[in-house]
Amino acid sequence: MFLEKITKVRKNINQIIKIFRGHNHMKIFLYFLITTLFCLEANAKDFAKSDSSSSLGSVFNFDIYSLSKKKENAFDVASATYIVNSEDIRRSGVTSIPEALRLVPGVQVSRVDGNKWAISVRGFDYQFSNKLLVMIDGRTIYTPLFSGVFWDLQDYVIEDIEKIEVVRGPGGTIWGANAVNGVINIITKNAAETQGGYVSQVVGNQDKSITEIRYGGKTSKNDHYRIYAKKTLLDGAYDSDTHKDRKDGNRQERAGFRYDITSIKDGSLTVQGDIFSSTASNYFTTLDNSNKNDKNSNGFNLSATWDKTISRKSSINLQTYIDYDKFSIPVIGRSSNTIDVDLQHFYNFSKNNQFIWGLGYRQISDKIESSTATNIDGDQFIPLEYNPSKRNSGIFSAFIQDKIGLIEDKLYWTVGSKFLVNNYTKTGFEYQPNTRLTYYPSRNQTLWGAISRAVRTPTRGEMSFNLKDDYYGQTSSKGSSDAESENVLAYELGYRIKPTTKTLIDITTFYNKYSKLRTYEDVNGVPTAANLGYGQSYGGEIVGKWQVSSDLRLEASYDYLEMNLYTSKDSTDNSTVSADYDSLKLSEGRSPRNQFRLRSYYNVTPKIEFDNMLYYVDSLPSAKYVKTDRKGVASYVRFDTRVGYLPTKSLDLSVGIRNLFDDRHQEFSGGFYNTAAEIGRTYYVKAVWQY
Repeated sequence: MFLEKITKVRKNINQIIKIFRGHNHMKIFLYFLITTLFCLEANAKDFAKSDSSSSLGSVFNFDIYSLSKKKENAFDVASATYIVNSEDIRRSGVTSIPEALRLVPGVQVSRVDGNKWAISVRGFDYQFSNKLLVMIDGRTIYTPLFSGVFWDLQDYVIEDIEKIEVVRGPGGTIWGANAVNGVINIITKNAAETQGGYVSQVVGNQDKSITEIRYGGKTSKNDHYRIYAKKTLLDGAYDSDTHKDRKDGNRQERAGFRYDITSIKDGSLTVQGDIFSSTASNYFTTLDNSNKNDKNSNGFNLSATWDKTISRKSSINLQTYIDYDKFSIPVIGRSSNTIDVDLQHFYNFSKNNQFIWGLGYRQISDKIESSTATNIDGDQFIPLEYNPSKRNSGIFSAFIQDKIGLIEDKLYWTVGSKFLVNNYTKTGFEYQPNTRLTYYPSRNQTLWGAISRAVRTPTRGEMSFNLKDDYYGQTSSKGSSDAESENVLAYELGYRIKPTTKTLIDITTFYNKYSKLRTYEDVNGVPTAANLGYGQSYGGEIVGKWQVSSDLRLEASYDYLEMNLYTSKDSTDNSTVSADYDSLKLSEGRSPRNQFRLRSYYNVTPKIEFDNMLYYVDSLPSAKYVKTDRKGVASYVRFDTRVGYLPTKSLDLSVGIRNLFDDRHQEFSGGFYNTAAEIGRTYYVKAVWQY
């Protein structure tokens, strides 16, 4: 019986192998890895029968917070979700948040060079992906300057990340603007979980040195706290043309604290903050100022979250934070200050009627200073400027959401909307409704569907900037005060099943219809920001998990994406100068159509761990930014492996290699003022001591 299963598995692998045509070492490895892992299972009966001593699905039960700002079981929710927990992060051997996101189905992760990333969900991948909202403990790190995230600044003690929650699909009803295609919420551990001392050191060829130190304690009232410090030194990538080191590494120092107060009657208070300083070397490779080409950044944040239980039916959550950051790049300097206050009230009218409402206010103040640069002819010009150079933006928000049980324990309907009022866009008012149905055919199945609307508000760059060509000093694109918000109407359908207590299958399909997409129109010979684009995307993700035994876990996922984008008949987006840089049509080929992941975590002995991750990423035919980079990016296969040794409960030693079978490959095109780069093989040694 078991041999028949192995034969069947091998037949299925043959279908997967077709993807890797031309990669003979991948074929050998796939046969070896999967067949070996199946043979390692000593008790094949666990696959055929459920464990009556445990509750159904206990192996894969996780709570998720990012859907309604309260804990819900991820298996039961009406949304495409995925959770990377702390054990996934540790066993995968990742040393940064962007690398951890590679584990998530439906997320496109590409390393641009030594200090830049292109990360998105369900398409529109770019160095500054503008349809993905990213947060750390509910504090947004989405920048309204270029849109997207400066990933070189986002870091934390890896051990202290409790989980990374990813919502694929719109999240605007709860989180507001810019949660168009997805939401990523990085959640850190409660201070009570990080007591005692912790020291970690990573040394490698690309991760030159990563040092983490943390100490946690408690007060006489059993309130808990921690403080930490981290220093990171990363090496650079390789130039795609010369194959030489670009010297574009990243150096960062940061420190912070967290204080969890639980001694408050019927409530709790969390206060936390971070301060950082960072230098991204050789940030703009196309500028002729190699001696002054670093991006220097610094900043801090401070947040407080208060939870209060009013009664058995009612509770409130209040979060407020201040976030300051400042950076200086050769062509621009910017400082920004964000103040945010957000209140939610949860009220359960009954078991089958759970109501939430909330209010919020966010103020963003920034100051932008342009600087001069020297082009190839030695002439001086301002390559990038914003007018006005200062802006103070206020956003008021309100939302309501109600979850109603139509058939108790079987059928639930969720309906709600977010409303936004701002003082800087043309409309000034946005609404983001959603409606969701959840049906439970049995206690081990969830069937759900959703219809949602979300918006992306225009950035500073789309409304008030002037970009000049870095070779000739001619205006190559500019913003417009008439820029409007982009819209999406998303349709989703999903199904989850736990065939046994040790297996899980999660399938999601989606269809997104976009309107008012950003284009660049010819206005007096200058490409100018407008909203004459539209289109659709569709696809899906499938995830399978199998806890083969207490010593072995397998996971495989596949995602498919198709994008079709158009411009109106009056648009000049594809014929202006911007067609070589940032036309809407290029967005179709900047995200991979097919992605495949395979992971295995295996405990060879109680003290030895053997973990493997395989990734296939499809080609990016139009992933280009500058005129000289027209070939796009070829598909690639990446294999990461890790061996861990735990000699004592306090000591964790590991060695790992990323991209084992390929010395280097390109993952994305050249970015903003940058030529294309290749990412090399990475090996590292890590030691962790806890006491």
